[in-house]
Amino acid sequence: MITDADIKKMKKVFATKEELKTLNSKMENGFIEIIDFIGETRVEIVGIMTKQLEELKDITRRHQMTLENHDSRITHLEFVTK
Repeated sequence: MITDADIKKMKKVFATKEELKTLNSKMENGFIEIIDFIGETRVEIVGIMTKQLEELKDITRRHQMTLENHDSRITHLEFVTK
């Protein structure tokens, strides 16, 4: 036979339906916050990477212009020295 003392002990070990509902609600809210944070972080990362890509494109353009300038100078010098 289960006594009142046994029931008190079980309440300490096992969760009630209300406690489980509260815990489930807290977990849902926690997951929603995590998903929102991941979405915000993703947007920030994409923005940073896009900015860096544009900077790299600018650097590449400048290097290409420098190389073309050197090529045209060399071609001019070769023509002049002939």
